[in-house]
Amino acid sequence: MKDYYAVLGVSRHAGQEEIKKAYRRLARRYHPDVNRGDSEAAERFKEINEAYEVLGDPAKRRRYDLYGEAAGIPSVFERGFEGFGDPFGGLFDLFFGRGRTRTTHAPRRGSDLVAVVELTLEEAYRGVTRSVEVPRHMTCDSCGGNGVESGYALDLCPECGGEGRITHTRRSAFGTFTSSTTCRRCGGLGEINTHPCPRCGGSGTVEAVDPVEVEIPPGIDDGDRIRVPGKGEAGFMGGPPGDLYVEVRLAEHEFLEREGKDLRAVVELGMAEAALGTVVEVPTLDGKERLTIPAGSQPGQVFRLPGKGMPSLRSRGRGDLYLVLDVRVPRDLTPEQRRLLEEFQRLESERSGGKGWRERLRKAMRPQH
Repeated sequence: MKDYYAVLGVSRHAGQEEIKKAYRRLARRYHPDVNRGDSEAAERFKEINEAYEVLGDPAKRRRYDLYGEAAGIPSVFERGFEGFGDPFGGLFDLFFGRGRTRTTHAPRRGSDLVAVVELTLEEAYRGVTRSVEVPRHMTCDSCGGNGVESGYALDLCPECGGEGRITHTRRSAFGTFTSSTTCRRCGGLGEINTHPCPRCGGSGTVEAVDPVEVEIPPGIDDGDRIRVPGKGEAGFMGGPPGDLYVEVRLAEHEFLEREGKDLRAVVELGMAEAALGTVVEVPTLDGKERLTIPAGSQPGQVFRLPGKGMPSLRSRGRGDLYLVLDVRVPRDLTPEQRRLLEEFQRLESERSGGKGWRERLRKAMRPQH
């Protein structure tokens, strides 16, 4: 059976305050920030926390004294971190003396960043790899993010003795009054950095422009975001960095318009081509395609080319390309063109029995008796 009293170096009759002081002394000595790369110190630190997890709680201590280690009192390391937040939270609480509300020195995740990249429709269609220059704060490689020069550790604040707060007691005829204020020397942290890292000046981070390679998949759309893990701002006190989100902006295309995974374009034809029918070449993102326009096609008529749209980002298959017919009417006619059109109009009128569109309109507007 593991002797938790021996681990902390106190007797079985030690009071709770004595146990607390012993834990603080040992934890500060074997803390991982002070003993980087020392596996024995890390194991000792774990053992110290395990012992204090039991002896620091009067109820758990009583059960331990009665039944020993096998009484079903798992340590924070044995049961994992679920439901306990930061496993070193108790250590920081004791160092700073403000209970569970003190988390200033606990490692914290860095903030997320957003970068914008502009793509052509062709790049969004095929997918592309882009290098994005991201100005961000990165963890200082000299101090590992804790802001302390290598070989040193944070010192207890001499003003507050590591409590982070200054307590004032005042006696009067009405009794004794106690007030507590945040320590100005350490700002409530309980510790001060007397040996700041020369590279980062004690901040734990350095500014840099980081080139990040971003894989942009085929089918990406305007406004979509791509997450690049770990490329955000550096964490605090060695905490993990945030993420980078790359937001896509699609440049306007010369003739294609995107609607989800479908594409839409306009095909311009002359009046005679629409009436007689023709075959035209239309550009797509896969190259040129031949499109047959049947005789008598009307303005606004839509032709569909299946599978010639954008790839689907979240499923298989592609969208379609829709081509809208736009018939050009000539503005300036040569005398010969005018003569031919007038002849065409005469023939069309004869075919309709002399009743052109004007005659049909007048008839429709006559009052019915």
